[in-house]
Amino acid sequence: MTPAVLALAALAAVHFPVSTTDRLAQASIDRGLLFYFAYDGGDAAGAFANAAARDPNLAMAYWGEALAGGPDLNTPMSEERFQQGQTAVGKAVALERYATVDERHYIDAMAQRYKGTWADWKDDDDGYRAAMNRLADAPAADDVATVLAAEALLENGGFVWTGSSPATPDSRQALALVTRVLARDPENLMANHLCIHLYDGAHDRTPALACAERLDAATLPPQGEHVAHMPSHYWIESGNYAAAVASSERAYRLFEQLQQVGDRNPDHDRYLIHDAYVGYSGAMMLGDYATARVWSARMDATYGTSFDALTALRFERFADAYALAQGSAPNDLAIRGLAALELGRKDEARAIAAQLRKITTAGDVVDIFFARAAELDGRYDEAVRWLEKAAATQRDTFADELIPLLPALEARGAFAMRRDAYADAVTAYGAALAAYPNDPRALAGLAAARASQGRSP
Repeated sequence: MTPAVLALAALAAVHFPVSTTDRLAQASIDRGLLFYFAYDGGDAAGAFANAAARDPNLAMAYWGEALAGGPDLNTPMSEERFQQGQTAVGKAVALERYATVDERHYIDAMAQRYKGTWADWKDDDDGYRAAMNRLADAPAADDVATVLAAEALLENGGFVWTGSSPATPDSRQALALVTRVLARDPENLMANHLCIHLYDGAHDRTPALACAERLDAATLPPQGEHVAHMPSHYWIESGNYAAAVASSERAYRLFEQLQQVGDRNPDHDRYLIHDAYVGYSGAMMLGDYATARVWSARMDATYGTSFDALTALRFERFADAYALAQGSAPNDLAIRGLAALELGRKDEARAIAAQLRKITTAGDVVDIFFARAAELDGRYDEAVRWLEKAAATQRDTFADELIPLLPALEARGAFAMRRDAYADAVTAYGAALAAYPNDPRALAGLAAARASQGRSP
């Protein structure tokens, strides 16, 4: 084996034998499938194209290009991608005489996905899903067919759960297929990836714990950045914010390495916004201001706007928040107003509220500030309405691994504490903990509210 093949084999966690005698072509197939399982479709397509260049008669290389050009759970289908996939699978079909019987089953299923025109896409995709489900149900079905069938089912079935199982038949079948693969091969990359997605909407996410731990432990190339990020879903959703930050840190480091890969596909850069937010939101839940500032700087670079003032406010560094929030955007004004209130600058806070009302009355951070401004002037019922509006906005906007950076339910509890309404505070902090398990500020508030009631904290 050449050093290049050895390096590829050591790096890859996926092996999908195809009918080629070229070792580098086989290694490129493995890498392409690994990249696809990590939802780096652009680099997956490049790897499959490399395999085709090494072995022009390798039908499965073109099958891989069609797979990479299709949709995934994060990537919708487009007409341009459809055209590319249709061209690729056409080449695969033309080369079927060089393929094994099992390979032709894969190719024929993929051909169903692209058999018509773009206008026929939904029906064609239904045909692909049915064909992959038949492959997965075959007595000798391999794990690649099974996880690809599960993915296709989940794309159609969605993430919603009802009670103790997914809400749709397709998603229930997807869960059964993923469970089957994990029983045979607990380290299967795609099965662990889909496992975390499947349990994003579950009330009890405990079955995804092992999947998160395995992905955290997996050795991944830079193109595996997204799958390195996936454990942070579970950690955020279960309230282990330190673990969420650790998973996000690893993913971010892989993303930095990916930027140094000369022939990388830049389409993967779209994941940075999401992955940086998850790491930042996890850091904002912890008590380490230095870590939060590291992630704040990453958010600044990613979003093109400063999060420094919000970070300072979250950590009750009110003088810093006031000094940093000097912009004219609604959130900047709201943060400066909240900081001004904490610093005793009541008249300035009133002036900021008046200025802000001329611009907007929308946004959760703005609503939280309006609540404090109403409270300042004794308009307590109005303050409650603003806090309830902020909480409703956050409930509708944030789900699963996405959590607000300034939780309104915490603010509702703090408002009740300032009013000596301890039972109300217990309820509000309890709601915060139901939404964001182990939220340390809500836990501290709940302890204080219970102590004020004469109960054990």
